[in-house]
Amino acid sequence: MKLKPEVNPSALRPELLLALVIAERIFQEFNYDFVVTSLNDSIHSDTSLHYAGAAVDLRTRHMKDDKHIVTEKIRSSLTKDYDVILELDHIHIEYQPRR
Repeated sequence: MKLKPEVNPSALRPELLLALVIAERIFQEFNYDFVVTSLNDSIHSDTSLHYAGAAVDLRTRHMKDDKHIVTEKIRSSLTKDYDVILELDHIHIEYQPRR
């Protein structure tokens, strides 16, 4: 796992740590470097779960056409309490428990 220098891992929720471990394993299956580009740092919307330590962004610019497959494999490996979204240049994962 690589972190961009400005990524701040403080106050990370344990549930998100689990998602990171699972996502890293899947990236390794596909032979991709696993780079965290944002945790509770950077600039996000005011209501972003990044600030609560419950969201992470993973770099995808180095991935080929299978980034959709990687994203779906991450999504299916986590519970319904996680949202996994393929954005233009990253995979966004957030922990948002459903009641």
